[in-house]
Amino acid sequence: METLRVYSETLPYADLVRPRTIELLSRYGLELVLAVRPWDEPELPRVAQTLRDAGVPLSIWPMLSDEEGRWASMHNAPAFGRLTRSVCDALEAAGAPPCDVLFDLEPPFAAVRSLASLGAAGSRSPDGLVRFASGFARAKPAAFEAASQALARTVAEIHERGITTSMAVWPLVALDPPGEEAWQSLLGTPVDALGTRHVSVMVYTSILEGWSRRALRRRDTTELLAAATVRTMRRWGPSAGISLGCVGTGALADEPTYRDPSELAEDVAIARASGCEKLTLFDLGGVLSREPAEAWLDAFVSGGEARGGPTSKRVRAARTLARAAYTLVRALSPSARAPRHDWEAVK
Repeated sequence: METLRVYSETLPYADLVRPRTIELLSRYGLELVLAVRPWDEPELPRVAQTLRDAGVPLSIWPMLSDEEGRWASMHNAPAFGRLTRSVCDALEAAGAPPCDVLFDLEPPFAAVRSLASLGAAGSRSPDGLVRFASGFARAKPAAFEAASQALARTVAEIHERGITTSMAVWPLVALDPPGEEAWQSLLGTPVDALGTRHVSVMVYTSILEGWSRRALRRRDTTELLAAATVRTMRRWGPSAGISLGCVGTGALADEPTYRDPSELAEDVAIARASGCEKLTLFDLGGVLSREPAEAWLDAFVSGGEARGGPTSKRVRAARTLARAAYTLVRALSPSARAPRHDWEAVK
């Protein structure tokens, strides 16, 4: 069954509840995945009630302060659990519980911002791989396991409320074969242990192209999207999905974005052709700021043509780099288990 969701991270709540915004969400049949920061809690119940009354499905996306890491990870599992329970309590009290809670599993905000500032150009060499991997604090097995259990308890508590859960994860996590957690451990983002009902892998072709410093062209990134989607579906099955973007900027405020809606339409077609029916778009603020909004939403809902072609040398090089990175990450990760040379993981 096809599911279409749209993230809302940057749009002020006052703009979200405007009649035009509500009408667009309703007309296109979109589920809203709404970012909730700690300071948004007082205003959230009114927003949720407005969406409920309009028949727009609401998922919440708890997001800590930047100082606490912003996104869920092993470094802030208790704080993330407290925020998530508090938000669910407030919405249930208002008679507008969410249909889903999204666990956005990423390294702490400061680490991601530092990595992004380095640029991707330096990560195309062996030395660059070392700098990339060493940019994150390697998890001790006991700490990683404790955080995994804490986040899993939060997931279980949400399920007991009758609310489903989902995850948004980096595409690197999909390189971990089932039963292994090398990338999860290095990034500090436990995924497999949580038991959520849905996993969405963030494969933002605009970022892959823009931050590659011309190492990847648009055609190369669409090849990688197709391969990542196939890998995602193989890894997590029919409950898996892909997050596409970017229409607008997000937390870092300088993320590369699509040139026009045709690129989004092509990405949608590629993901569907690769077997994925659960798509999420980043993000609603970008859609509304780059009028006409209907052009972006038409592209997201209807898709376009998936243009194929021979695998480029750049994509083959990217796969070789991914293999080398996986080997390096396994060596750096004390939580990694016995080696498995499953290079299908990066094809």
